[in-house]
Amino acid sequence: MEHNRKQKLLMIIALVVGIASLSVGFAAFSVSLNISSSASVSPSSDTFSVKFSTSQNSLVVGAVTPSSKTTGIATTDGVIDNGTNPTIKNLSATFTSPGQYVEYTIYARNEGEYTAYLNNINFLGDKTCTGETGTTTSLVTSACESINISATIGNTTYTETTPIEGHTLAKGVGEQIKIRLEYSSSGTAVDGAFSIEFPNVALVYSTLDDSSIQPTVTKVVNLVSGNLNDPGSIVSIGDEQFYVFGQEDGNVKLLSMYNLHVGNQYDDDNGPIALSNPTGIQNSKAIGYFDGYSPENPIIGATAFSSDSQKGTNYSDYNGSIVEGYVNNYASYLEGLGANIEEARLITKEELEALGCASSNITCSGAPEFVYKTSYWSGSAFDTNYVWNVGSYAIFGADSYSGVNAFGVRPVIEISVSEF
Repeated sequence: MEHNRKQKLLMIIALVVGIASLSVGFAAFSVSLNISSSASVSPSSDTFSVKFSTSQNSLVVGAVTPSSKTTGIATTDGVIDNGTNPTIKNLSATFTSPGQYVEYTIYARNEGEYTAYLNNINFLGDKTCTGETGTTTSLVTSACESINISATIGNTTYTETTPIEGHTLAKGVGEQIKIRLEYSSSGTAVDGAFSIEFPNVALVYSTLDDSSIQPTVTKVVNLVSGNLNDPGSIVSIGDEQFYVFGQEDGNVKLLSMYNLHVGNQYDDDNGPIALSNPTGIQNSKAIGYFDGYSPENPIIGATAFSSDSQKGTNYSDYNGSIVEGYVNNYASYLEGLGANIEEARLITKEELEALGCASSNITCSGAPEFVYKTSYWSGSAFDTNYVWNVGSYAIFGADSYSGVNAFGVRPVIEISVSEF
């Protein structure tokens, strides 16, 4: 009786293929593919467990190298993390022309006590393509149709949401999953750059053979407190937290809670010293300049805005700056968590003024406290050499692009309201 009762418990694991962004240029494009999973498990994770593996016959966590690809294209190896939420990240390739592809082979291993049924493959959303300035829209639309993702399970290849019946994965068995990104040989060439966002793909395993079971995927983007209309409300993307400070065109505008852990640490005795292990993500100690810093409690996460090596542009331009690189890397990290980022940048002078900062009085004292919680660069130029910034002491001023000891990188992330 007890055995039969347990067999009727519904337990679900959804293995999720999360595609970040793909960029297409005149002669090349690159794609970053992330595979992540989340689980809804009852009564315990020990009894129903599907993990990622590089081996079909045993649970092996190793580098995920392409199993096949077009000759000559550059690729990266994927990384498996079979922690609380098993994840594969960093699968990517750089294509140079239509007709190219890359394919990765991984395995779903049933490490639990029950037979696992593959109930559904769900493509969760739509593919979207967005051309950059100067790229012909009609060419982007045509090329977009020829760049696709597919998942092959066993002998069947899936390109759209499909209910599945009778597909079993026995205890202690691994099954092959092939993820393929392909630019059709008949694909349209474009005259400029454009980006592609693919839908996530969820492979739904459960203890019941029921094709109506849908994925129970934990949301990556969550409202922690307040509401999306109130500045100062808190939103999380994975473990990263942000303050809401506005909405525009259906997107919520978020200011990171802390600066990124990049750049330098600084104190008066030792001067600026490059951080030894910068994470590139937020850190509660990375707040830039603050009153009372010392060799025992130095400034953390301060960086120059740009450098003298950036010839041909104004040093105060955000495009091509040092800080832009940090922001872009951070956006890629968030997309690797499964978030769909509409835009990543630094806050503007105009947005700071709308929040209550006053350039005429050189102060942010009229803004909410979260605005001057850290010392950080804005993305707005004061002139060709100076950049607007905010100090943790509620100062709103401008400093030289080359300053390395005061201001950090505090990204603005725009994300669609539909993500919540």
